[in-house]
Amino acid sequence: MSETAAVIRRFIDDELLDGPCDGDPLAEGRLDSLALEQLLAFIEDDLGVVLDDAEVTAEAFSAVKVVAALVDAKRASA
Repeated sequence: MSETAAVIRRFIDDELLDGPCDGDPLAEGRLDSLALEQLLAFIEDDLGVVLDDAEVTAEAFSAVKVVAALVDAKRASA
């Protein structure tokens, strides 16, 4: 797991869920729309990556590693 994925996963476990879960909470659909909004705010506020509306898709948020790859790609292009 990349460092970015680990940071995102830690946020999800600590702030959006009641603790760590087995598997990938995004892939398993464990986050509701409010939690996804909170995750997006975390990415923008804490990780410093602003996502365009077109980048916020079901595919882009289908798994923690996919979100982390998007965040890393945005950082690299900045």
